[in-house]
Amino acid sequence: MIDGYRQPDTPLTELIARGPHPDLSPGLALFGQFVGTWTMRVRFFDTAGTTTFDHPGRWSFGWVLDGRSVQDVLTYPHGGRDEYGARGIGTSLRHYYPTTNTWRVVWLGTHSGTLIVLTARAVGDEIHLEGPDVDGSALLWTFTDITSSRFHWHGWIADSDGTWRLEQEMLASR
Repeated sequence: MIDGYRQPDTPLTELIARGPHPDLSPGLALFGQFVGTWTMRVRFFDTAGTTTFDHPGRWSFGWVLDGRSVQDVLTYPHGGRDEYGARGIGTSLRHYYPTTNTWRVVWLGTHSGTLIVLTARAVGDEIHLEGPDVDGSALLWTFTDITSSRFHWHGWIADSDGTWRLEQEMLASR
């Protein structure tokens, strides 16, 4: 104990929250609705639109940081392997800003070394995440067809001529 403060057993003890922060609950529902584990169909596309990857995956969401944020972990096979150390794996930290009713989302693709920062907001019945890719190209990631048991995620990138191209999609169910 340091000055009346009990040291946590691990950093994860401090990270995980029991639920949404009570003062922010209504706004936290946008990403809070995904808390739990989802079975995924993960697909990647090349510049011609041809499917280059089509495998199952898992996407888990949970409350963190005193219930003020939602963190997720996405895993899928990489190079035909799905074991620890070889799989595709990444995490997003999604933090809610009540004054603007928006979210800042930081994606870290640990296998690829990709770090992307986006701003998210509700657009009708959808969720849109917008910001730059690592090369500066515009990104638009969307959650659509959202129900309590499924959703569809799309990863769009703007080509140099401004045309939006689908790079990835995920179909989720639980």
